[in-house]
Amino acid sequence: MRQNLFKLAASILKEARIIGRDRQALFLFFVMPVVFVLILSLALRDAFGERPGASFPVLVVAGDRGEISSSVIQAFRSNSHLQLTESEYASEAQVRQWLIEGRYKFAVLIPSGAMEQAKRRIGEMAARVPKDLLMEKPVAVRVLADPALRGDYRKVLEGALSLALRGVEMRLGGEQLDQILKTTLGERHVPMPDMEQTPVFAPVQSEVVTRERGDPVPTSVQQNAPAWTLLAMFFLTVPLSVSFIKEREQGSLFRLQTMTVPAWVVLGGKALPYFVINLIQMASILAVSVHVLPLLGGDRLDLGHSPSAILVMGASASIAAIGFGIAVAMYARTAEQAASFSSAVVMIMAALGGILVPKTVMPPLMQDLAVFSPLSWGLDGFQDVFVRGGGVTQVMPEALGLLAFSALCHGIAILRYESRI
Repeated sequence: MRQNLFKLAASILKEARIIGRDRQALFLFFVMPVVFVLILSLALRDAFGERPGASFPVLVVAGDRGEISSSVIQAFRSNSHLQLTESEYASEAQVRQWLIEGRYKFAVLIPSGAMEQAKRRIGEMAARVPKDLLMEKPVAVRVLADPALRGDYRKVLEGALSLALRGVEMRLGGEQLDQILKTTLGERHVPMPDMEQTPVFAPVQSEVVTRERGDPVPTSVQQNAPAWTLLAMFFLTVPLSVSFIKEREQGSLFRLQTMTVPAWVVLGGKALPYFVINLIQMASILAVSVHVLPLLGGDRLDLGHSPSAILVMGASASIAAIGFGIAVAMYARTAEQAASFSSAVVMIMAALGGILVPKTVMPPLMQDLAVFSPLSWGLDGFQDVFVRGGGVTQVMPEALGLLAFSALCHGIAILRYESRI
């Protein structure tokens, strides 16, 4: 046993020297993930937060300066994500041209005389005129949108517009009813209360539920820092598998097999240096996310309250990535085959697991398929710590899943290794 431990130490030192010789690749191992985290965390900051930075221009053509126009303008002005522009005289053709040119993303056209038309229609309805005999048509408020505007954004704007118009409708109906009651009851009439001044319901405010006190909001750095940490770990399977195959082609692996060196010594000598590199990668990405990103205008990464949970997730993800790389190396015939196969599979697992595209924006089917990606397990575990304030107990299901995946890969690799003896 002691002799095997000496062989393991010698194998680790040999692999470390080989990795250290390629300083350019080693530099890229650490720099590229950090650069990606910085760029994406800054670029997507407003897409994850509740800030006015992610805003787009909206035009309201108020052909009628009555209550309808003022209500619509007020509804849009209260939204900090909109850059509101008002106009009275722009024609529909001109507005269409502005949308084509990209000057505005959304336009509301309120026709001239809209308020008077609405009052006349309310009056006819209050007089119990049958629907088929109503002389006044509904007020047609037109909406034009840039085709590049996301469908969910367009629905939100249409909802805000509909809510503003329904508010005007309710106020006009209330005024008409109040007038009818006043005529009918005379001095006994009591005016209806002003619902805007004395609302029935308190303003709705959501509370984000976490395991810790406070109200943290998930940020882009809480998505990108763990996501690119995991992707960097799994991409190390490429040099790991290529290095293994080159040794096999050079005859080094065959000589070890003829010396009856145990599989765990050979595989461990390859795995441990990359395990250390993965943990250093994770530490560097987290350090930059905490200390450097805020200096560039981004959000500071909140590491939660459990360093042990972070270490458990980092170690589990690293072991899983290394197991995958060794399994690929055992079955690939050439270095090129190993590099292309491992890169393709890692990218598929990343896309499926919410690394390249957050799972929150995926359709339900894709979110269900994400559970088959080990990178998804790792991302969920890290976000249990960073976003939900979890500890070791909370990340244990994801960590055990990664370790089970690693055990499967290592088992396959050992069987393949021993079958070649």
